[in-house]
Amino acid sequence: MRTGSGAGVSGWRLLLALVSWAALSGLLVLAVVLVARVVAPEWAAQHRADLSAILIAGAYVALLTALLVSFGGPAGLRDRLGFRYTSLADLAIALAVWFAALIAGGVAEGALAPLLGRPESNAAGLGRSFDPLFVGLVVPTVCLLAPACEELLFRGALYGWLRRRVPALVVMPVTAALFAAAHLLPPLIPLLFLFGLGAAWIRERTGSTLNSFAMHATQNTVAVAVTYVLLSHGGGR
Repeated sequence: MRTGSGAGVSGWRLLLALVSWAALSGLLVLAVVLVARVVAPEWAAQHRADLSAILIAGAYVALLTALLVSFGGPAGLRDRLGFRYTSLADLAIALAVWFAALIAGGVAEGALAPLLGRPESNAAGLGRSFDPLFVGLVVPTVCLLAPACEELLFRGALYGWLRRRVPALVVMPVTAALFAAAHLLPPLIPLLFLFGLGAAWIRERTGSTLNSFAMHATQNTVAVAVTYVLLSHGGGR
């Protein structure tokens, strides 16, 4: 087993990434708000969904930038955060684990629905607008940028830092729980937790966050595709 021991993931790098992300995101929000109010107030008033898409995409770009700066550029993401190709077999196993987590998560959601509420895809917000700018920003953000950034943060930096200090059997559920909680969607917590658990196991087994990214990107792409199919048939209106 190739362990995800997280060599090179120090606490100060993780802290620098989080602080840098917060600072860059704050600057982004300030810049967008100023432009919206001073340069194009009428457009902003009529395109609130587009503004939200800009802010969401910008927040993930800010996170990716913070990770690149904090961990030493692309080479740091590869060597310290494990964003590297291992094998086709590892990718196949990752996708099999994703599918198993999807099925188990669906069962868990159904069982816990009376307690947590009715599950709804976190891609449901796609129905807010069909403006080309909104779709052109949100779809690649949800399908590619967000999975890459979240895997680098949760299964890369956070997992790697904790893995240097405590056993994998502790790190896997802890990072999965934090991942699920960070989405602020209580009905989806069972699915997100089980996905996070599977992704952490893949990270531990293969030492690669590229494999867990493949799981995450597949999950989000399927959710987006299903959402748009339902919307096109009037199911989301």
